[in-house]
Amino acid sequence: MNAQEKHTKREKRKISKRPIEGVSGVYFGKGRFLRVVDQPKNKPGFVSTISNTATNFQMASKFGNIGLVAHNYLGGRLFHDVEIGDNIHVMDGFGRTRIYKVKETLRYQAVNPRSTRSNFIELETRQLCTASDVFKRVYKGKHHLVLQTCIKKGSNDEWGRKFVIAYPR
Repeated sequence: MNAQEKHTKREKRKISKRPIEGVSGVYFGKGRFLRVVDQPKNKPGFVSTISNTATNFQMASKFGNIGLVAHNYLGGRLFHDVEIGDNIHVMDGFGRTRIYKVKETLRYQAVNPRSTRSNFIELETRQLCTASDVFKRVYKGKHHLVLQTCIKKGSNDEWGRKFVIAYPR
């Protein structure tokens, strides 16, 4: 086995087939990377205010999924550039990577933007949904990755919510 084959074999071992635990970073390609921090215990509404950072949403992991939330004017600005078909590399602190492929983007208008319990209007269908309906739609189901950020409209930074949903490759 030559040096290139050994390197390729070593790199393949680092790509995990299981969900990544202890997510420490996410790479979008083209030099776009976010560090990931955990939410403090029992603070499911916490979102980091550190630039170039996403927050690991505790409640998503209760359903076997990864949820990364970020403010739209900080790390979440990168979520708006992600398109269906893009690959997202999720990394842990041990050099392991799991690749996810973006399959869907959901956009909702918040009826009461400052409330975490607001009802939402799905922008494509105009259907009214409760916060619980949106949570179940986005965070439950077969293992997947969710990127969540707010949608700004006019001067309102929290007018709506955007969810990018990606499944393991």
